[in-house]
Amino acid sequence: MIRNYFRQAWTLVGQHKLFTGIYVVGTGLSIALVMTLFIIFYVKFGPVYPEYNRNRTLVVKPIKRYPKGKPENWIDEMLTDLPHVELVAGSMFDSWENYQVSATDVKPFKAVPRFANEDFWKLFSFRFIEGHPFTQEDVEAKSPVAVLSESLAGRLFATVEGVTGRHFCFNGRDYRVCGVVQDVSNATPETVGDLWLPLLNAQYIRKELDRMGLLGNVYAYLLVDDKANIENVRSEVQDVFRRYSQQDKDYEYDLMGQPDIYWLSTFRQDLDKVPDTMDLAKDFLYILLALLFIPALNLSGMISSRMDSRISELGLRKAYGATRRCLLEQVLCENLLLTLLGGLVGLVFSYLIVLTASDWILTLFDKNIYDTSLSTSFTVEMLFNPAVFGIALAVCVVLNVVSALVPALYALRHTITESLNSKR
Repeated sequence: MIRNYFRQAWTLVGQHKLFTGIYVVGTGLSIALVMTLFIIFYVKFGPVYPEYNRNRTLVVKPIKRYPKGKPENWIDEMLTDLPHVELVAGSMFDSWENYQVSATDVKPFKAVPRFANEDFWKLFSFRFIEGHPFTQEDVEAKSPVAVLSESLAGRLFATVEGVTGRHFCFNGRDYRVCGVVQDVSNATPETVGDLWLPLLNAQYIRKELDRMGLLGNVYAYLLVDDKANIENVRSEVQDVFRRYSQQDKDYEYDLMGQPDIYWLSTFRQDLDKVPDTMDLAKDFLYILLALLFIPALNLSGMISSRMDSRISELGLRKAYGATRRCLLEQVLCENLLLTLLGGLVGLVFSYLIVLTASDWILTLFDKNIYDTSLSTSFTVEMLFNPAVFGIALAVCVVLNVVSALVPALYALRHTITESLNSKR
């Protein structure tokens, strides 16, 4: 029976090409916009290269320090012995300074470095083309070693093979390449860079950001042994800083609700403010409703107009014994077929939107995309995620079924006599 419904629906698609085209394109645009939104947030929150441990990662960004000029407090040293914490990665991204790199026969050009400690390489899953990461001994000795992205290695040495051990110049200092990694997209701002250097090689690690009374520009990433222990670790970290604040006679320290679980840390864009999750949820809910319900209302109007022209057909089928349920199933199958066609169109549209606008689209909701000059390429694992498409399609199917159900129920409420005489 269902097969017959879809066969009839396919016949109607050929007979009403204008209606079908408008419906499919309208549904496709709706799904494309929702898919684009879902892809953006999957890239920000999901397990993508090289940030596969996001679901077990807590993030500490700068903290507030109130007068009460003392300590040089290293966050990673304060937190490494906490239970359930496997490691503490430290990282500093510096896109504001004009760093220059060069090599033999290669003129200096700008490159954006990221400074990190040894645990940074353990927490994030970089794919090494060759070589290896630098060690904590390199960090503490301020060794002139670096890990290069494959793009930067290609620009400096015209190859990504046999680069390990070769030398280049970074800001006037000679550095040795210890490894080359697969390029990291700007879509993952916690790990992106052209090259990675030992943390203490930074020109300066600011202890105080005077403008906002913030302390520290090194971000800390805590890898928790199990997702179930995340809240325990958050409490333990806050307790460590509470005791630390009590020991300081001159200053008080405020974590501002940190450490954040990874997805929430992406919304901590004003470093001196705690993100308001309720406001964020409402904003994105309004966006989602606008993307879904406005097209659904338009489609409902179109379906209602079409159902008015089919009342006599429905009345005739009732006269020959078709039940209300049978007619309703047919209408919904027709709508489902059109929605599936719209889903395929929407899938293509969404990828076109994301790929053609990759240089700016992620900045719509995220000030953490620090340097738009870096590549914001989307990998296959970011785009082709069945769960993302399935959720977006399911939401649109539900709304489209509802948009078809209301006018269909209204049309079917007529008696057989009223339906047969509707066009007289």
